[in-house]
Amino acid sequence: FPSHDTWGQTSAKNQIVVAEKKIEVEYDWEHVWLGSHKVIRLRQAYRVKAGFDLEKPFWIEMGPGTGQATACLPFPEILAVSPEGAPVYADDDGWWNKVTDQDRASALGRLAEEARHKASQSGILREAEEMTGSRLTDLARAKDIRLKLDYRQP
Repeated sequence: FPSHDTWGQTSAKNQIVVAEKKIEVEYDWEHVWLGSHKVIRLRQAYRVKAGFDLEKPFWIEMGPGTGQATACLPFPEILAVSPEGAPVYADDDGWWNKVTDQDRASALGRLAEEARHKASQSGILREAEEMTGSRLTDLARAKDIRLKLDYRQP
């Protein structure tokens, strides 16, 4: 028998998380059919992580003068948007328009989409860029190097 042991395997991610933030996301859904309203209300906390994908090109060049360097980095990106705990969930059936499992699954999917959208609008990418620039500048200054940062589109 060939061995197909997948237990204990580790996959490496070439990412550096620079900033983390917790966000609260709400999503409400309503459907009306022949005057009968059904409603789903969801609220969920998410942990957002932003940083750099090290599979994308980046480099540091020394020069052009003595004590000068340029760091070329990709722009930071959202690396993860992970739910924390269980969502707060409420639904109300209409008289003949009942909430279905498909409605619930669809609403949970839309909540996750809203979380990704809210994460990108949360300012975390700017924070990650500022934190990285500040840290690299401090490290360079400690070595008497004037560092210029240059961010590149992925």
